[in-house]
Amino acid sequence: MGSSYIKSSKQARKKGFSANKQLEKIKELFPNMKVIKIKGNLFEVEIKLKPTPVSKAYDVKICFDKYSGVDIYVINEKLEVAANRKTLPHVYSHLEQKLCLYSWKKRQWTKEKLISSTIIPWASEWLEFYELWLISGKWLGGGHDEYGEYVEKKSIED
Repeated sequence: MGSSYIKSSKQARKKGFSANKQLEKIKELFPNMKVIKIKGNLFEVEIKLKPTPVSKAYDVKICFDKYSGVDIYVINEKLEVAANRKTLPHVYSHLEQKLCLYSWKKRQWTKEKLISSTIIPWASEWLEFYELWLISGKWLGGGHDEYGEYVEKKSIED
């Protein structure tokens, strides 16, 4: 038993987790997930995320393709924008509400990692920072400099 487990873990590290394995792990956490599409090495599912006990629940769509990665969207509602801002913070697309959760360049997420233990917690954390941002207008989640403390400090130093 031990050797086959080790072998499969090594394979996952080399080739990445299959769409089926990713789905299986997501379903363990979200048994009521809604499957939109499954085809070969890709899938689309919807789950509900509630970042804190006092937060509302958000509908989130996860799109996975073993070869191109994972994208995550907030769906079924238009996210508000903080009073002092014009667009959503830390997103790849304001209109699609496609969340930016990690840096591709830094390889913070790779196909050798489970979505259930990385992307989903990161999305929940993003939503918590979003709720705080709506109140203060300050993005506290790091990432894109236009919403972080980095720009303020940099402009003071210049």
